[in-house]
Amino acid sequence: PRHSPLFFFFFSSIFMAQNTLPLPRYIYVESSEQISPHLQRIYFSSDDFSNFPLDQNGAHIKLFFPEKIDLKPQLPTRNEQNKVVWPNGKKPITRTYTIRQFLAKEQLLVVDFVRHTEFGTAANWAIQAKQGHVLGLAGPGGRARFNPHANYWIFIGDLSALAMIAACLELLPVHAAGKVWIEIESENDRIQLNHPNAVKIHWLTPHNDIESKIETSLHDLNWTNHDISVTLAGENARVVSLRHTLRQKFQVNKANLYAVPYWKMGQTEEAYHQERHQVMDE
Repeated sequence: PRHSPLFFFFFSSIFMAQNTLPLPRYIYVESSEQISPHLQRIYFSSDDFSNFPLDQNGAHIKLFFPEKIDLKPQLPTRNEQNKVVWPNGKKPITRTYTIRQFLAKEQLLVVDFVRHTEFGTAANWAIQAKQGHVLGLAGPGGRARFNPHANYWIFIGDLSALAMIAACLELLPVHAAGKVWIEIESENDRIQLNHPNAVKIHWLTPHNDIESKIETSLHDLNWTNHDISVTLAGENARVVSLRHTLRQKFQVNKANLYAVPYWKMGQTEEAYHQERHQVMDE
């Protein structure tokens, strides 16, 4: 697969900041469970998680996949010029995921995978994964997912963003108030979320007029007297459309808006990577 310069910047920043961020490593499946019809949760161990950040639940990570499920993928290294290089110049298939949770006591990394009905490299791997299977890991990285200094919090996403949203809700102060909209494939994809009592969770299925419902609720909020943090992630078209609404109608500034498209309908991550970063930079 071909990756953009921004892809290599992700790894370069990790290597250059090796005193604060971990280097790429192998992670090993310890256990796997299907937590809903379309979600697979996998617990990973590593040879050494002692330097893994404890405060990055919900952050981006890069996962490197092997050519066959029972093999190890290649890991990048750094040459004398501090450039990221791959063994034999061959890059493995790479996907961006988020940390659902890092269990420091157990030294386990928890990652949730969406189970697609059609074939997907990561989803297919996750469905078949057994104890001992290996992935490569780089990260975590990326910007803060919400503004901790706000006084009201909004989260909008689909199944691909559910792990990030769940992690963020657990980081909010106990007195936090807000609203959450999560698009799921079916009612059975509802899972238990830990969140402050004043945060209201709305589960939306595809037959709902999702954007209309969200926009109507947004109009009902008091944008003048609240310092509102908005976290928006999921499919590209939904993110771009709602981001425009948030900026134009509600004047949400960049400091209070995390708007990241995690995927695009009909495209692989390789094909969509450059466009995704352009959307994020706008």
